[in-house]
Amino acid sequence: MPLPLRATVTFAAPRCAAAGYRGRMPPRSARRPLGLFDNPGGDFTLEELAETVRAMERAQPGRTADELAGAVFAELAMKRTRRAAELVAEAVRVARAREPRAEITGSRWQASTREVRDWARSAGFEPGSDGAIPEQAIAAYNQTHPDRPY
Repeated sequence: MPLPLRATVTFAAPRCAAAGYRGRMPPRSARRPLGLFDNPGGDFTLEELAETVRAMERAQPGRTADELAGAVFAELAMKRTRRAAELVAEAVRVARAREPRAEITGSRWQASTREVRDWARSAGFEPGSDGAIPEQAIAAYNQTHPDRPY
C-alpha cells in the first residue's frame, strides 16, 4: 500500500502592525521638530522674539503693539495660533519694558530724580521694581510743581 501524501503547510508569523509601521517611518531629522501644525513658535526663545521686536521698533518707531505683532509673524513666517500670539504679545511687552531714566542731578529749573522719587513715595505712588518712577507720578509732580518740573 502506498504511503499517503502529506502536505506540509507553513504559516508566516503574523506581522505586528507597529513593527511594520516603524519599518516604513522616515528617519528622524536632526533639527528641532516644528510645533503643532508646523508652527515654528517654539523654535524661538522669548529673548529672541523680544530682540526682533526691538529691531523692528528701531527701524520703524511708533507702531502699535498689534502692528508689531503682525510684523513679527510676517518676518519670522509664523502661523498665528493662540499660543504663538501669546508668545509674541509677551515679547512685545518685554521689548517695550521701560528702562529707568538716568539720574538727573537737578538744577535751579529742573527737579532731581531723587526729589521726584521722594515726592512720589510721599504722594502714594509705588516705584517700579527697578526703582523707576511711574509716568503718572511724573505727570502729577510736573502739575504740582510747574516752576521746577522733572
